[in-house]
Amino acid sequence: MLIEHLPPTSAFHRAVHGHAWSDVEYLLAIVADRLGENTFVTGRAAGMKGVRRPRPLSRPGEEDKDRIGDRGEADTEDVIAYLDQYKPRPAA
Repeated sequence: MLIEHLPPTSAFHRAVHGHAWSDVEYLLAIVADRLGENTFVTGRAAGMKGVRRPRPLSRPGEEDKDRIGDRGEADTEDVIAYLDQYKPRPAA
């Protein structure tokens, strides 16, 4: 069928897979991640200080691993009001 051979950017492919990434995009993301790791290791081996390990590129369908918690049903105003109670008080 023709529908099976539609490109990854087609609406059908995005509806079925949830994203428009093909194998090429995944391979490029892997190459970019490995290049960053290689640069990190080379910098560390050369004695560079303050070099931080690079974060891998996010892939479609993966949750953000750096995200902590969930605000649930609270809207933005509720979250801001909650956080405001922990603000440092100005010195009198």
